[in-house]
Amino acid sequence: MSKRQFIEERRKKNQRQRTLMLTLMIGGLLIVTAAITVAFISSSRVNISLNDIVQPDIDLPILADRNALGDPNAPVVIEEYSDFGCSHCADFALGTKNLIEQEYIESGQVYLVFHSVGGLLGSPATLQAAEGAYCAADQNAFWPFHDMIFANQVALFQNRNVDISRALVQFAEILEMDPDQFETCLTERKYKELAVQDEIGAAQKGIDGTPTFIVNGVMLRGNQPFESFQQVIEEELAKVGE
Repeated sequence: MSKRQFIEERRKKNQRQRTLMLTLMIGGLLIVTAAITVAFISSSRVNISLNDIVQPDIDLPILADRNALGDPNAPVVIEEYSDFGCSHCADFALGTKNLIEQEYIESGQVYLVFHSVGGLLGSPATLQAAEGAYCAADQNAFWPFHDMIFANQVALFQNRNVDISRALVQFAEILEMDPDQFETCLTERKYKELAVQDEIGAAQKGIDGTPTFIVNGVMLRGNQPFESFQQVIEEELAKVGE
């Protein structure tokens, strides 16, 4: 082999080695990037173990129609503006609301309509919860789903910028909904515009905190005790002779 041939062979060999090293480096980089991506996606989703999910006592409410409770012709209408990530909203949802339901909604005297303003005052996660509740309404489960979210509020919203869809699907399964139908609704964001309309309505009424209630035009701010609602409701009922 001539000196020129030797040099050429060595050059080709070095080129092959450099190509191999570059290929290995790129492959390794892709593997590391994929691992980081998977870790990021996993960390940006809320995962609640089945044993840690709080299951509140849930009774199917009387006269429930999607996000409303009671007789739409009732003399007193309460519009609730709430945020699924708001602790005071949870206190009302799991406490005072039940008293109003027993005392006035079941008797046909009060009609309650729930509006979520999560995206306006809260975060992406609370907006996702609102859309999930409307998806649950497609399967006649708005109010049980509403209670599940509030009962598990702390675990859901520790980081309000993460994806909570996995936990919401778990709730749908626990409530014996069709999880595939629910997940499709949530993924396609079927009720994004409805949730946005809730926020627009709240802004137009000057609502800047949650929970806020409008009782026949009378605004009550914050998690008022049952007696505060009772006073306004009784005054409104007296106006119509009930």
